[in-house]
Amino acid sequence: MITPDGHDQTPRFTHFRFGQAPEPAPEPELNVVLAVPHPGPLTPRGTLITCPSCAAERDWLLIQVAPIVFVRCRCTYEWQEPDLGTEEVADTRQPGPDREWASMEEMYRGLGFDGLLAYTYFG
Repeated sequence: MITPDGHDQTPRFTHFRFGQAPEPAPEPELNVVLAVPHPGPLTPRGTLITCPSCAAERDWLLIQVAPIVFVRCRCTYEWQEPDLGTEEVADTRQPGPDREWASMEEMYRGLGFDGLLAYTYFG
């Protein structure tokens, strides 16, 4: 059953066996987004990644949403990069405490990827 606001309220079931009542499916986990700054160039498969908007060649924000990796430039251009995997994000991640952000915009602002530092390179 679909509500007027577009949500599907049809119950989902798993582990159904003949002659037994079906068990409800577990609630899906919230999407966890991992954002990792990457100051150097990215060269997956030997090809240098450049920003299509400003031609930057380094200083990225790698954003992992489940198995999908996005790359964000300081000029705020963002795209899905199919050549990057979760391994590259894990390799770039620095040890230390994780930080939680209230919103994506706050995260971009806090990490300097909100456009204010466009065309600026660190390191």
